[in-house]
Amino acid sequence: MKATQLFTDPTHSLSPRDLYPTERVPGARLLVPCAPAVTDFLGLGVAITPSACHELQKMEPAERTALLTHLYGKDGLGLSVGRICIGSSDYSPELYSYDDVPFDTALTHFSVERDEAYIIPTLREILQIRPDLFLLASPWSPPAWMKTGGRMCGGYMREEFLECYADYIVKFIESYAKRGIHISAVTPQNEVNTQQAGRMPACIWHPELEAKFICLLKRRLLEHRLDTRIWAYDHNFNDTERVLWSLENCPGLQEACDGIAFHYYGGAIEETRAIANAYPSLALHFTEGGPRLNDHYTNDWCKWGLMMARAFKVGYRSFCGWNLMLDETGGPVIGPFGGVCGGLVTRDTRNGELTFSGQYQAYRHVSPYLTPGAKICYLGEGESAGIAMSKYPRVQDPIEGLLITSPKGTAAAVLINPNEQAVQAQVEQNGSLWYADLPANSISTLLLSQES
Repeated sequence: MKATQLFTDPTHSLSPRDLYPTERVPGARLLVPCAPAVTDFLGLGVAITPSACHELQKMEPAERTALLTHLYGKDGLGLSVGRICIGSSDYSPELYSYDDVPFDTALTHFSVERDEAYIIPTLREILQIRPDLFLLASPWSPPAWMKTGGRMCGGYMREEFLECYADYIVKFIESYAKRGIHISAVTPQNEVNTQQAGRMPACIWHPELEAKFICLLKRRLLEHRLDTRIWAYDHNFNDTERVLWSLENCPGLQEACDGIAFHYYGGAIEETRAIANAYPSLALHFTEGGPRLNDHYTNDWCKWGLMMARAFKVGYRSFCGWNLMLDETGGPVIGPFGGVCGGLVTRDTRNGELTFSGQYQAYRHVSPYLTPGAKICYLGEGESAGIAMSKYPRVQDPIEGLLITSPKGTAAAVLINPNEQAVQAQVEQNGSLWYADLPANSISTLLLSQES
């Protein structure tokens, strides 16, 4: 009996090795399931931002179709979740809402027509490849006239426009539905705690105002017979206390929202376990985080492998990265983060060359095995081989990973070694101990159900 290890490191990409079961190797790190299994995972994905759509539409149709088929097709990466913007975000070529006529509370001028240029065509093409794509939609700003300051960039949401804004979100969902695009979930606001100093589309929401709006929007969705879910918060791990306070103190919020969304820019994902413990019926979702253009862009697979593993440790139900595609400068962008963020894929506008990020490489090791009904467990070190303090501070980081078991019984173990040296590891599956050498700075997928 043998299995296969597929590993990616600085000089290899999904390179195969044969694996064989062995007895226990005391010096090897033993990886064992350490958390309850996730069995109803929505999937992995990225944000299909206006900037991503804009850049995709510059490609030759056949080239674009080939790329999207690889990313979303079931014989490729198989991404099954996408996040889109309700109006402009900081990763947009243009700045607009769907009703820029001041104080049009009847929304008579509401229109998504500007999305027809490059956003809606891109979404339709992706949906032809992946008809069951789960789409989350998030606004970066309400129309300027609904906010303090009267601008889309910066400001605070004004309570007097809550009902009008609920109607605005419903109109967006219905307008996209008429164009064949089903919105499965929404968040009321991207990053409720910041106005980004007025440098980009943004809006601050007080916790009680956010809760009141979620309850109001839920009623509107039910009145219009829309099955769209509402995920609250949509900001960083390090303000978990805000979410807990809101759920405890805002009447109706627990019943009105279907989940809580988080970004990774502040704090640790383990902080959010407090929500999972206190409110197990509320699903947690990772909704934003992507590679940095000039910071290990093509080889940060360990970072994203660890981020996914820890999300499953806490019990997250979806994982969505940031921009699907950006150009070689990290744009187009409206805001202070030009040249900072990279896409899952980069397209050089000068020659059309595509470059794939380390996040993409990490997805290649995980996404193909997240089939419907799969059981996903976090893997951690069940035994410690001991750390020699004479090596301090060059100690080894722990090895973490995932064990993904399909309904058919096949198993894939994804192991991340972020250390600067190779590490010995073992995984137990169905009574067999599998031994693998994990190269330095690598992510490996062990396909454990193959027999010869």
